[in-house]
Amino acid sequence: MSNSVKQLESEIEKQSNLLHTERLDVSFGELLSMYENGEIIIKPAFQRFFRWSEEQKTKFIESLLLGIPIPPIFVATNNEGVWELVDGLQRLSTFLSFAGVLKSEDQGIKKTNNWALQEGSRVQAIKGFTYATLPLKFRLVLKRAVCRVEILKWNSNYDMRYELFNRLNTGGTPLTEQEIRNCVFRDISPKFNDFLKELAAYPSFVKSVNLPTAMVENLFNEELVLRFLSLYGDPSIKTSISQHMTKFMERALKNGNYDYDTNRKLFKDLFDIISKLRTNIFKRSNGDFATSLYDAITYGIATNIEKYRQMNSKDIMKIIDTKLLTDQNFMRFSRRGGNNQRVRILNRLKVAKEIF
Repeated sequence: MSNSVKQLESEIEKQSNLLHTERLDVSFGELLSMYENGEIIIKPAFQRFFRWSEEQKTKFIESLLLGIPIPPIFVATNNEGVWELVDGLQRLSTFLSFAGVLKSEDQGIKKTNNWALQEGSRVQAIKGFTYATLPLKFRLVLKRAVCRVEILKWNSNYDMRYELFNRLNTGGTPLTEQEIRNCVFRDISPKFNDFLKELAAYPSFVKSVNLPTAMVENLFNEELVLRFLSLYGDPSIKTSISQHMTKFMERALKNGNYDYDTNRKLFKDLFDIISKLRTNIFKRSNGDFATSLYDAITYGIATNIEKYRQMNSKDIMKIIDTKLLTDQNFMRFSRRGGNNQRVRILNRLKVAKEIF
């Protein structure tokens, strides 16, 4: 056997042993019971909200009625053995909401339960039926339909867990970077995840960033919170901004001394100030969100927060309009394309610190 083959075998065996998984075939009736008993948890903070269209939901229920195979769902066990849904939110939520048991906190922006089917692509006659009005034999077909569940054990190696979440794409939209972070770090502690979610819902922040629903569903609001906290907490940025944010979140979770109270107050004070400025302060003329403006304004004001607590909105806008937005270096490092490059961000922060 050649050395290259031996090396290949060794590396595959080593990496395979870092991931601990198992798979089960579970009926939707069992999943429903587990959900009602708190044995499987849906956490929209860890992934995008329930957002399938009526047509997509009907197509899924029709597939279950017809016995058409569906993709597996992925769950991760926490240290108490409870399953936490990682991938498959749309499928499981569709069944639970059709059955009328999806909890309000798990529905996100779209509040829906006990909805009626549309005309199916194969079975037109299902139109108008709800779970309650379906004949018993078809309700039993749905409850007995089997779903493959891929289970990631809580003691799997961190890097391999990240790889799994990063590569998940079971027929839908790939997970966003923030969804991956939330999934990967949840077994360390949910505290920082909950902290991001809390700050992302703060009214002054919501008003200031003014994001469309689709961006909120993809957790871009939470990513912006993390972006600010990571740049303010560690503006050195030795890697890409994505890796910088991920490492910052990991350190915050593993560091029992992370000062939640101080950072919460700073964040809220910051956006109480910003929310009183011009509408869409972080957006370009075409309506696109500009991370360059977000980085500069939030970092600049936050590093001098005591000064800006005492300043009126008109004077702050004067600084932004006549100094920041006319600064050649800031404009140079804020041009479209490559705005998230490390060097550009470092230079924007330097300019913002000087101007503010």
